[in-house]
Amino acid sequence: PVLHSNVMIAAIAFAASMNAPDFQEMGAEALEMIRRNYYLPKSMLYSERPDKKQPAFNWGVGVLLSALNAAAKADPKYKAWLREYADATRVYWNKGGYDVLPAPKPLDRYYDDNAWMALALVETYEVLGDKKYLDWAQGALDFALQGESKDGGVYWRESDRASRNTCSNAPTAFACLELYRHTKKEALLTKAHNLVAWTRLTLEDKDGLYWDNISNGGKIDRTKWSYNTALMIRCIERTKQSGLERALEASKRQWLKGGTINDPGRFAHLLLEAWLACGLIDESEAVLNAVYKARNAKGFFPSHWGKLDSPTNPEILDQAAFARACFVLARS
Repeated sequence: PVLHSNVMIAAIAFAASMNAPDFQEMGAEALEMIRRNYYLPKSMLYSERPDKKQPAFNWGVGVLLSALNAAAKADPKYKAWLREYADATRVYWNKGGYDVLPAPKPLDRYYDDNAWMALALVETYEVLGDKKYLDWAQGALDFALQGESKDGGVYWRESDRASRNTCSNAPTAFACLELYRHTKKEALLTKAHNLVAWTRLTLEDKDGLYWDNISNGGKIDRTKWSYNTALMIRCIERTKQSGLERALEASKRQWLKGGTINDPGRFAHLLLEAWLACGLIDESEAVLNAVYKARNAKGFFPSHWGKLDSPTNPEILDQAAFARACFVLARS
């Protein structure tokens, strides 16, 4: 009877494993779809949408580069795609910062774009071991830090400096922490702590979530996007500050709806990654399963993870966000 019971348990476990989602395989499927629909062979860049009318905006570049980083960590065969794209994206570098579209063009640079590129390029350095990517990351971070106001906080956009946003401060602070791990420059650690302190003082709601921005006139936009709280969670966790559990629980109450994250993928994948960094694996698996099952006949994944829409000509950043999330979860 004991032997029979053990056999039955093994059979059930095997059946469950056969039905369990393979998140690495899901990520690979997403990357192959992106390669088919967005790749621009002549420039070795990727387009903003499948209609291939223009290269991706820099926000999407950072997300796709992060997806390729995660893929190459999971499977070395993606290192070639990663190196090719990391090198190709240097055409976005325009007079000391990453521009919204490839140069040459009139300057239109965003401080948050450069923070995202800094984070992606630090990871590229970790995957490929080529110091030039660490140097490029430092350059992008240097530009983001040029956007800091004398009153504290990093502006969103160079051309108008009309608001200081959580989306420019939190990733810049986290990029400082990531660069510090490799360079041990104390100035980066100090800067990270200062930016986190300013953001918490200025844009943290009493529930532990974060508002979008504050204008130069002091008006606060109280919109809450999941990625703003996500990057602050990462900073708080890394710097061992108080409030982590409160922010995690509040983020689940705010965005975990019907087994998925009720926000566009471009924001939601960063919250999922923050959850994973803090050990919330079960919630993350359920979210990605829901999104994966909602892909359409063309292979596109929902742009909004809560609405589970079926886009026909989606922006690349939402598709790359799903790929990134799958590979990160596969390694968790």
